[in-house]
Amino acid sequence: MSTVAAAPRPRNATERSIIEAARELIAEKGYEQTTIDAIARRAIVSRTAVYFYFPNKGAILDRLIQRTFAEMYAAAAPYLDGSGEPRRELRQALARVCAVVNRDATVLLLVARLSGERHHHLPDEWMPYITRLVEAAERRIERDQKRGLAFDDVPARLSAEALCAMVERHITLDVVRGGGVASTSIWILAELWWRAVYSKPVAQPDAGSDGAASDGVNGAPSA
Repeated sequence: MSTVAAAPRPRNATERSIIEAARELIAEKGYEQTTIDAIARRAIVSRTAVYFYFPNKGAILDRLIQRTFAEMYAAAAPYLDGSGEPRRELRQALARVCAVVNRDATVLLLVARLSGERHHHLPDEWMPYITRLVEAAERRIERDQKRGLAFDDVPARLSAEALCAMVERHITLDVVRGGGVASTSIWILAELWWRAVYSKPVAQPDAGSDGAASDGVNGAPSA
């Protein structure tokens, strides 16, 4: 089980204003054009104050990313920590996650770009936050398997890894980069997740039995 903690809370109003100023400037100007001087001016603090809390611009970015990941985890709590009807809790959780994604789209796009520049590997300090989401999804699927709500023919860990990757890729490509409609994505992703984990395909009839052959998915006849 992952032991990663939530993103560190700002120690005071000064640190909070520095983080928020950096987020605004990155959204407006881009990461490369955002400087420590600009952050200090936006936060209405001195350069010395910025360096007191953060050794460099990259450290501020890491804090922003940690905060975004931690808030995405908290947003997904209706499903990750839930014990009710999975389909409803999935839709509620994904709607809340999309709200965080929409707010911090610039930060998440920057994560994707920097990850690509680093040979598709997230920096070590970011990975625990991704792992935390996968492990929480694995635990929920395992709980539902024990409750008899989810089928156990696929290991919960493999399902969690594949489905979290699906959600991340779709939100990044369709919502963040493509400007897609978040409400449509929420329904589709929740439905795909639910069908993958909770909806059992209809078995094919024995060869030579009467009636049309089934393709094995929801009893639809084969072509």
